Amino acid sequence: MKTLRYISLILVFFGCKKNTQYSEIKKVLERVLVDDQKFRQPYYDYAKQNPIDDKNIKIVTKIIDSLGWLGEDKVGKDANLALFIAIQHARKLSTMEKYLPIMKEAVKKGNVKKCQLAYLIDRVELLNNRKQIYGTQLTIKDNGNFTIENIIDSSTVNIRRKSMDLEPIENYLKMVNNQ
Repeated sequence: MKTLRYISLILVFFGCKKNTQYSEIKKVLERVLVDDQKFRQPYYDYAKQNPIDDKNIKIVTKIIDSLGWLGEDKVGKDANLALFIAIQHARKLSTMEKYLPIMKEAVKKGNVKKCQLAYLIDRVELLNNRKQIYGTQLTIKDNGNFTIENIIDSSTVNIRRKSMDLEPIENYLKMVNNQ
């Protein structure tokens, strides 16, 4: 809660204007990115990570709601990535769905990478019991290898992936399976 109050003070102080100095917000978002990965590697510890994710989503949504989706030009690569990763790891589908159209607009403005949008679209599709479009969401098998399931028309997935600046699905699977 201390961080949220801090963000609120920053936003009030700067008046949420476009010419805002973003250095403090950048620092907060860079911390969000570090915290996002704290208990995900090498194995996801839900009990420890979920409260952090809940805190992170409050911070990130407050920033996006106040200032819009900040691009790398304003906050740098890591802080920009933190906006995406917090939305991607939101524990509520409604949060992902709320920010999906905002993210689509941010892609048009060059504030988000298309490949990141593809990840969020696929996650939302799967959580709505639909098939993924770009094949970004992985399933782990008993043998410890990852696979990709529930794809719309897998014969054309690489065409769709290319349109979102994603590598071919075969290369993606080799990478995640350390092959």
